[in-house]
Amino acid sequence: MSELENSAKMSVFGIFESTQETFEEAKKKSSEESRKSTSYFRMAKDGTYNIRVLPLAPVQDEQGNWVLERKGYEYPTREFMLKFAVPGKNGGKEKTVYTSVCDARIALKKKGADVDLIDTYLNTACTIYADDETMCKKLRSTGFSGGLKFDSRRYMYIIDLDNRKDGIQLLALSYSQYKDMDDRKLATWEKARKNNPKAMCPISAPQGAYPVEIKRSTENGKASYSFNIDIMAGLDALSEAELTALMDAPRLPDQIYSYRRRHLEATIEYLKRLDERLGINIMEEQAIKDCIDKISMCLPSDDTSHFSLSDSASASQDAAAETTLDSLWEIYDKLQEQGVDDKSDEGQELRTSIREYIDSHELDIKIRRSMTNYDILCEIEAAEKTKPSKPEPEEDDEEGDDEPQMPQAEDEPEDDEDEEKAPVRRSQNDDTAEPAVRPARRAHSARRPQ
Repeated sequence: MSELENSAKMSVFGIFESTQETFEEAKKKSSEESRKSTSYFRMAKDGTYNIRVLPLAPVQDEQGNWVLERKGYEYPTREFMLKFAVPGKNGGKEKTVYTSVCDARIALKKKGADVDLIDTYLNTACTIYADDETMCKKLRSTGFSGGLKFDSRRYMYIIDLDNRKDGIQLLALSYSQYKDMDDRKLATWEKARKNNPKAMCPISAPQGAYPVEIKRSTENGKASYSFNIDIMAGLDALSEAELTALMDAPRLPDQIYSYRRRHLEATIEYLKRLDERLGINIMEEQAIKDCIDKISMCLPSDDTSHFSLSDSASASQDAAAETTLDSLWEIYDKLQEQGVDDKSDEGQELRTSIREYIDSHELDIKIRRSMTNYDILCEIEAAEKTKPSKPEPEEDDEEGDDEPQMPQAEDEPEDDEDEEKAPVRRSQNDDTAEPAVRPARRAHSARRPQ
């Protein structure tokens, strides 16, 4: 072998040796990929819930130093639920699909995004049609009322002190709920500083913080929440295991900020349909086109996700695939906040979407008339946690028996026609702009990117 060939051969070996994974890299990758998803903390029934608010965990910078990108215990976000109506199979009953989008300015801030398509549409429409007060008032209302106003939320990690073994959970508060709790925190902190000027946050300090009580009560079918800092309970210190779990948990921005190409395409489709309903043509305005271009430039070049709701016979299947369990829970939360029950038009619409989700994911759940929407959503979570891998189709032992076996009547899932035939449409409180605290449910996988 010539000296040149030997040198080339050694260079190849050197290239591979220099790019091999180190022990530190392997350990870091193992830790990141083995992180468990975080469940949501919800409150389903009236009563008092005791939680321990957790501080935000630091991250490592490029130099390996531990730093906090944001101090405190929460991250803000603005979310909007897109709702689509698609035709059923073979001209059947119309289906509903939901998908949630985050404000692009928040989700893509690090990429340089300074615009959001929903807000741009709202501002453009109300500038061009400023004399149409009725339309502009409608557009400025909440999504639940048919408008384009974002829901403002604050997310934080907490521990349920009544079920501490459940570990870290994710709590979402509306802005007004967050302010209620945070104002009480500041008042308590100010008192503590009189005795100890170096006193840490009274609800999230790692080595000692007071429990937070959240009381849920229902009046006239509408759930409300009040907050209290339980000083009498004494300080609660986080264990080393709990702090380690917090360090291993996904950082809050990774949990709640998601904006991909499919979110942009879903928003475009939603706003085009809104144009049609209102009889206007805002989507053709230059401000809208510029906004779409800016957001597109901030998306990763390898983002190949797409949103599609065709008008074909498979549209209902596409719709079911787009809807996620978290989006169903979010709709349920909004109905609870507005005091709209399962018998309302909206409650029945949600029930239909829940049934479609069960069918599309082939979950072994039988819906009974006595079950509430909350009951069924809990059943879905339990079924998804224990769902076995899909078995191979079995061959029929008997020849010529090509007809599928029909289930017995008692095993059949609840029929649309067997539900309340004339659901009562309940009044809504359109003055409520903020979503309520999410009701409690069993641990499930964290919010998936929509």
